Amino acid sequence: MTPEIKFAFIAACFAVAVLSFFRCNCKKDWAWLVGGLAFTLGADYFLVLQNNHVSGVAVFLFAHVCYIERAMNAMKQKIKPVTKRLGIVAIALIFLFVLHTGSVVIGLAIGYAVLFVSNLVVNFRHLTCRETRIPKLNRALTCAGLVLFALCDICVMLFNLPQYFGAYHGLTAVFPLIWVFYLPSQIILAVTAVRFSREKMSIAELQ
Repeated sequence: MTPEIKFAFIAACFAVAVLSFFRCNCKKDWAWLVGGLAFTLGADYFLVLQNNHVSGVAVFLFAHVCYIERAMNAMKQKIKPVTKRLGIVAIALIFLFVLHTGSVVIGLAIGYAVLFVSNLVVNFRHLTCRETRIPKLNRALTCAGLVLFALCDICVMLFNLPQYFGAYHGLTAVFPLIWVFYLPSQIILAVTAVRFSREKMSIAELQ
C-alpha cells in the first residue's frame, strides 16, 4: 500500500468513530474515543505522509492520554486520577533520555512506552470492573484493539531501534507486520463506542 492509501484507511476509521455518535453507549465515552482517534490521525499524518518521527510520536502521546481518560471516566467506582502523574513521569523520562542520548525520538519513545503500558493496564482494569456504564463487549473490543496496537508498536521498535544503536538495518522481517497489526487495531477501536445491544439505556447512562 502507498502512504496515501494507508493514511486514507486511518481517516476512514476516524470517520466511522465520528458516525458512531448516532448509536453510542455514552457520549463522554464516544468523545474520548474520537479524541484518541483524532490524535492518531494527526500522528499518522506526520509519520506516514511526512516521515516526521518527532512530531508523529509526540502527537501519539495525546492519543494514549485520551484512551486512559476514556477508561477512567467510564468506571463508576472512582479511582485516584493518574493521568497527570503519568504525564509528569513521561515528560521527565523524555527529558532525561534526550539529555542522555541526545536523541529527541528516543526520549519521546520512552515517554510513549510509559503511557501505552499505562493505557493497557487501565483498560484491562476497566475490562474486569463491575461498576461501569460501558458493556463488556465494548471493553473487550477496546482491549483487543490495544493489544494489536501494542504488537504493531513492538514491530516498529524492532525495526527502528537497532538503527539508533549503530546497526545499519533494523529487523526488516517485521516491517510487513506493522500494518498487519496496526490497521485491524484501528478498525476495532473505531467501533468500540457503538451500542451493540438493543436494550434502551437511560439518559444518565448516555451522558
